Amino acid sequence: MSEVYQSEGSCNSNCSSCKTSCSSRKEPAKEDFRVEANEYSTVKKVIGVVSGKGGVGKSFITSYLSVLMNRRGYATAILDADITGPSIPKAFGIHGKAMSNGLGILPAYSKNGTKIMSVNLLLETEETPVVWRGPIIAGTVKQFWSDVLWEEVDYMFVDMPPGTGDVPLTVFQSLPVDGLIIVASPQELVSMIVAKAVNMANAMNIPILGLVENYSYIQCGNCGEKISVFGTSHIEEVGEKFNLPVLAKVPIDPAIASAIDHENVEELRGDWLNNLADTLEKVHPVEKSGVEKEDIVMKKIAVATDENHNVFQHFGKTQTFTVYELEGKELKSKSTVSSNGAGHSELVTLLNENNIDVVICGGIGLPAMEGLMEAGMLVIPGAQGDVDVVAAAYLDGSLQASDNPTCDHHEHEHDHHACHHE
Repeated sequence: MSEVYQSEGSCNSNCSSCKTSCSSRKEPAKEDFRVEANEYSTVKKVIGVVSGKGGVGKSFITSYLSVLMNRRGYATAILDADITGPSIPKAFGIHGKAMSNGLGILPAYSKNGTKIMSVNLLLETEETPVVWRGPIIAGTVKQFWSDVLWEEVDYMFVDMPPGTGDVPLTVFQSLPVDGLIIVASPQELVSMIVAKAVNMANAMNIPILGLVENYSYIQCGNCGEKISVFGTSHIEEVGEKFNLPVLAKVPIDPAIASAIDHENVEELRGDWLNNLADTLEKVHPVEKSGVEKEDIVMKKIAVATDENHNVFQHFGKTQTFTVYELEGKELKSKSTVSSNGAGHSELVTLLNENNIDVVICGGIGLPAMEGLMEAGMLVIPGAQGDVDVVAAAYLDGSLQASDNPTCDHHEHEHDHHACHHE
């Protein structure tokens, strides 16, 4: 096909077929592959944690950085994008199934309030293998962003699978990634491995915060000498080569392995990632949604209760709420809050005044659900049975709720008449 050149006077506005460089020339717009988040989600910053190869402890870095930022008062979340090798839930001691409230999938909550979504929360068992092809895996990662209710998240950390394949590409193209942390281990191949991650990030125009070296050394318990069990570290040289700061060197520490094995990463103490956390606050500052805390989070759960101590099935006419006050995952107190069941607006106000964090109910209409969510409360509809059993199931992560929030209460005698919510 021959090239076409036109004068500005004879321009037909079809720049794709013209090679003339003129003042009115329009370059084709770049295609935007970003996926819209759930309309009820609010995520301020998205930070990816990547590595050029597997086995470098990337998931630990993701988990513990989230723990540190949570302790500093930030609302944190982890999107586990390592679909075929998910390990984030176990590090936090989470074993229940993900639920839905009709507006989206609800992430699991750690005992200190970190929101987590992982494929392990959707599988029949934790040992069920994920034997999926690339497009399905990539689609799942997109749904973790678009279908999950990520409410009031200051920092979301995305735990990537190793390498530079489909999933990292999907995350870079589909999510609004603000920065990357590259994790490596001390070995001769580190330069080539880091180079792959750096080059991919540069190709996708994603800024890199810096490098983290894991398994950097082991410290002698007697003399304090740092022993480089994997050989001399080259991470500083690699950092200079790519003009990237080395933000942390994490040792081989039995305390780390023990915390992960015992599923209590939130109880781990160490200053290994403090500089990384400081850098994140400086480079990507956000206004805190949470409060500065150490390990314990107080939470109030309200369960709509009927006269038989079962979950009441029509939220707008609830007369009594059973309120459970938790410290971490431990029940500290139980009380009741009475209402006149006058309608969802009054009930939202009542629950908000009582500082309720989670509302568990039977049937509930969309306006009521939206009102509770706008007031900052997590809503879990479709629950049935004894309220104490339901509350215990919520605590251990086994509560199974309906995906359909529609109330089954009928204000009329005719079976075919739909329920009208207050």
